[in-house]
Amino acid sequence: MSERIETTDDVLAHYRLQTPYSTAGALASLYDDLPDDVPGLCAALQGTILHMFWIEEKTYGITHEQLKEAGREICVEFSYSLAEERLANIVELDDRPLSEPREPRLRSVGCCRDYALMLASILRHKGVPARVRTGVSLYFVAPEGRLIEDHYVTEHWNAEERRWQLTDPQIDDVQRPAIEDGLDTIDLPDGVFLTGWRLVEGLRAGRIPESVGFPPRNAGFTYGRNKLFADFVGLTGHELPVHGWWGIGDPLADPRPGDEELVDRMIGILRGIDANDPTALSEALKLASTHPRLVMPGGYKVPTYQSPLC
Repeated sequence: MSERIETTDDVLAHYRLQTPYSTAGALASLYDDLPDDVPGLCAALQGTILHMFWIEEKTYGITHEQLKEAGREICVEFSYSLAEERLANIVELDDRPLSEPREPRLRSVGCCRDYALMLASILRHKGVPARVRTGVSLYFVAPEGRLIEDHYVTEHWNAEERRWQLTDPQIDDVQRPAIEDGLDTIDLPDGVFLTGWRLVEGLRAGRIPESVGFPPRNAGFTYGRNKLFADFVGLTGHELPVHGWWGIGDPLADPRPGDEELVDRMIGILRGIDANDPTALSEALKLASTHPRLVMPGGYKVPTYQSPLC
């Protein structure tokens, strides 16, 4: 770790930096015509990305089959790890400026993580500290009641109010009826989104049911450990796709001795990061680069997502 993280300003400087996942690289000029305000940026992303699990005739007027018939490899699009890959796909489908909304059939197929990563990428490009957070949302609703949904959002530094602000850039007018009435998705209130450490603590306290996640293999405490890992590595430079993991984050592998102690340590560090403690971020960066259950394995590559929808 070469950075010195000793003050709040150091924390903010760190989160202005692009990661290998968030950098736009050679395509950074595509950001030049985008607005500076967060609502405007969210609207631009909603006009360029299409959430794979929301694609239906009754929602966006298009089906997975129609996209495939048009030659789209939607599981490949869904699997893009890098913002630069996403941008290349967006302009390949429609080369107009990003500020001009595409019709749904010409949007890049992704999910919540991709909206969150792209918003962080754009904000960092504009000099705003930003980071991707993952855990579960509590604001999606269905006829049977409130849902606990796997989700990704963006957190950026609100300089005027000197605080981190959570934003859900995915929710457009089509999806808004599926969330809590009146919810401000640009500035999510406390308690409606639980990051990885809050999810694990909720499971331990019995506030979150052990059926949470993706049963049977990736549910309950296994799922909680997976989300804790994803949030931790996301905050330390690896904003992985939803199906990317290794080490302690692998929901398909059995836990190893020492994992519970590592989980407790990660929770303590993440609690400190959320309290804007510079020493917590410094410790996180060191742990992520040295602990064998957190360091990316040599040669690791995120696999192509597999789904019957593709």
